[in-house]
Amino acid sequence: MIRSILSGIVTLGVFAGLAGAFFYVANDGKAPWTEEAPHGEDWCEAHDTVLSTCEKCNVELSRGGTFMVSSRDPEPGECPNTLVRITLADGAAEEVNLQYHTVAEQTISERVDANAETRYPPSKYARIAPRISGIVREVRAVLGQEVEEGDVLAIIESAEFGQAKSEYLQTLAILDLRKSTFEREKDLVEKKISAGRELLEAKAALTEASISVSRAAQTLAALGMTSEQVAAIPDTRDTSSLLPVVAPFAGRVVTAAAVIGEIASPQKHVFAVAAMRRFWVTMDVYEADLAKIELGQRVYFRVDGIPGQRFRGKVVAIGGEVDDRTRTVPVFADVKNTRGLLRAQMFGHAQIVVAPPEAKLLVPKEAVQSDGDCSLVFVAPKKNVYMSRGVELGRVFENGYEVVSGLAVGEKVVTVGSFLLKTEVLRGQMGAG
Repeated sequence: MIRSILSGIVTLGVFAGLAGAFFYVANDGKAPWTEEAPHGEDWCEAHDTVLSTCEKCNVELSRGGTFMVSSRDPEPGECPNTLVRITLADGAAEEVNLQYHTVAEQTISERVDANAETRYPPSKYARIAPRISGIVREVRAVLGQEVEEGDVLAIIESAEFGQAKSEYLQTLAILDLRKSTFEREKDLVEKKISAGRELLEAKAALTEASISVSRAAQTLAALGMTSEQVAAIPDTRDTSSLLPVVAPFAGRVVTAAAVIGEIASPQKHVFAVAAMRRFWVTMDVYEADLAKIELGQRVYFRVDGIPGQRFRGKVVAIGGEVDDRTRTVPVFADVKNTRGLLRAQMFGHAQIVVAPPEAKLLVPKEAVQSDGDCSLVFVAPKKNVYMSRGVELGRVFENGYEVVSGLAVGEKVVTVGSFLLKTEVLRGQMGAG
């Protein structure tokens, strides 16, 4: 009896030992009652090692390639491509020349960019033609010459001008005669020699003569003579037909078309004068940006043909019509002609400062990639490891994108080579599908 009991116990012990050995082997050498060691998501339970470096699970690692894993499952509406961790083999980053940028805040101002062209200021540019037709007898100004207000540019011979001066002298003589007649008739009335009718007629004739003198003087003024020049005619008795063409203000002769012996007329200008110390810049602003533009805003203008030089000014006028082809509105800025380098019809680019400077988180444009749905960057937390990160972008600036969310100051992102990393992410997603 005791012997059979002992035999049963031995048999149960053998079976228990065999079962334990079976479970030990099946559990990869661990006792079935052993608790799981706490590990992060990057852990290969099958081979008790870091998943991203497990060559048994990731054949690509054994070949020196790229290994990718998702850091977590995407939440509703979240892009899966922004949750990928890429691990590169040693030396791979240097081989493809990955470059980096440390995220930092930069103090910048919001600006509107526009194509621009220079033009003469409307109030300081004049096309000059004689006030009356005549023959060019003398040319005194040449192209590029600096002139002052009132300087004679050319002399025009016009018979009509000489006749206008003669008519002025004639009206003055008639006026003197009418004054004498009026004074005589007035004296006769006071002496009761005349009844007064002749005095009224003399007064009317005097008024008419005075009007004729004023009309003749206005004609000479319309032909370009100053009031002082007109007043001097009775003393000089000048009835010359030579009409001077003068500069209306100080500036530079920018057009000179007068030729001696040719006929000049009011219909065709023979000179153009412009003040060159300041210029207007016409900027083509898209209608979507027009609401940001205000008078007085600062403007920085650069000319394609003058590298390294920036011209400063401010907005002085805003056009009232949208171009139906380009959908732009002309905005005009007055800029200082630094060192006299500007000329009319120069092409360049302008920036209008539409918001004051403030601190913004920026990343270079080459650091931002798109998978078609989301904008993403690649953060480099440590060597050979790159995390795709979804970012929300704000305004676009010349030196990068504003990052509203998704990055923090001090993080390191990939710039050159970020496109290659995005390609690997997309390739991995297609392989997973």
